[in-house]
Amino acid sequence: MKVMTLWVKPQSSVDSLPEAEGLLADLIQAFYEYFPEYEGCLGFSQSPRRPRYLFLYMAGPCLGLYPEAARHLEALLRAAFPGAEVRKYGKPWP
Repeated sequence: MKVMTLWVKPQSSVDSLPEAEGLLADLIQAFYEYFPEYEGCLGFSQSPRRPRYLFLYMAGPCLGLYPEAARHLEALLRAAFPGAEVRKYGKPWP
C-alpha cells in the first residue's frame, strides 16, 4: 500500500494531543533527511478542538509513500506522540 495519510489520535477520548505545529516541522525535517526524494510532499493539519486529531498527508503531485518510508514516518509519529494511535490510509501499490 502506498500511504497517502497518517491519522494520529489520542489513546482515549479523555486525552487530547498537544499543539503539534512546531513538533511536526522538526519531525518532517527529520523524515526528509532519511528520504530526500519526498522533500515538499508532506502537509499536515490538526483539528482545533479536543481531542485535536492530527493528519499528516501527501501534498502536491506526490503519489504516496512507499512502504519503507511509510514505516519510518509512522515510527517517528509513534515516538513523538507516545500512547497515541497511528493509522495509515492509502491506495494499492502495484
